[in-house]
Amino acid sequence: MNNDDFNELAGRIQGLGDFIMGLTMELEIHHVIDGERFTRHIQHLADNRRFDGEHLEATKRTLGELARFITDARRRRQEVKENKMNTSRRRHYR
Repeated sequence: MNNDDFNELAGRIQGLGDFIMGLTMELEIHHVIDGERFTRHIQHLADNRRFDGEHLEATKRTLGELARFITDARRRRQEVKENKMNTSRRRHYR
């Protein structure tokens, strides 16, 4: 694989990862999916699925990373939401 082929493949994979993250976030925000359950399932796949072949170790790592990224994004959204609520309460009681 030459450098151009690698860059094309890496770019496509990054695009798919970004798409999955964005789609998951939107579905979770709009209560279409249970995001926590979804990420537990993805993490379970990463931890327990049999991955035969050296190249599939990257699959295992990627699944675990996606689950952590989605969980971290959910945590950040919750923190932002809580901060906004706290700010609003402080303004209300002044």
